[in-house]
Amino acid sequence: MIYSDEQVVVTHRLSPTDGMYVPGYLVIETRRHAAGLPSLVESEVAAVARAAWRMSCALERELHPQFVFSLIAGRSVAHVHQHVFVRPRGTPDTVAWTDVDSWSERPRVTAAELVSLCDRLRSHSP
Repeated sequence: MIYSDEQVVVTHRLSPTDGMYVPGYLVIETRRHAAGLPSLVESEVAAVARAAWRMSCALERELHPQFVFSLIAGRSVAHVHQHVFVRPRGTPDTVAWTDVDSWSERPRVTAAELVSLCDRLRSHSP
């Protein structure tokens, strides 16, 4: 976990490929189960937005990506998840903005390096 408060939790995606992790893919979830944006109360919306902004700034400072993107999608899980993720510098234009994982030369880090990144991201939290 990178950050949590009474309304949201921020984590880094943990999906290793060959024992390596793709750095810079965060997920912001509400603590209360809500199937979609219309189900949130205003304070939860504000908490999600604040966390997304803070974490996008932290990713920018720590990873210096080409872009930081964000989206809310939850087709497989009926629970609000805001994704905040980087597009590394040098990613070819042929790679879709939502699919950096398909780029074979994407940056990867060890589990220890991912823990270190999460610690640095945590330092940007309130």
